[in-house]
Amino acid sequence: MFVLDSSALIELIEGLPRTDKVLRIVGDAPLVTTSISIHEVLAGATSPKDRFIYAGILPKAQVLQHDAVAAKLGAEIEQELSRTGNKINKLDVLIAAVCKAHHAELITLDKDFAKIKGLKSRIIS
Repeated sequence: MFVLDSSALIELIEGLPRTDKVLRIVGDAPLVTTSISIHEVLAGATSPKDRFIYAGILPKAQVLQHDAVAAKLGAEIEQELSRTGNKINKLDVLIAAVCKAHHAELITLDKDFAKIKGLKSRIIS
């Protein structure tokens, strides 16, 4: 299963330059994301047009929730990153934890995810 983080979602929704790269990876797979990524996308929707577009697309996605398993994995990820001096955005830790909990591959444009051991991810550049 492929999970799109907020950067990949925005790339697709807005039709930005790396849209084709994202689509080549996910192909016909269902649109899957996390509840944290939905939060990030909606929090960044500053115009009525953005909110309208996102409100039409995001409900069609399968949304993986941050649950107790993901919380435990997220704490482990954060502790490991702290030990190695590679801290990243806390929301990214939560997204990674949800993906690990579901044994899913994260599709992202954010290079910080490469710092997380054991996370299956594809970072699109």
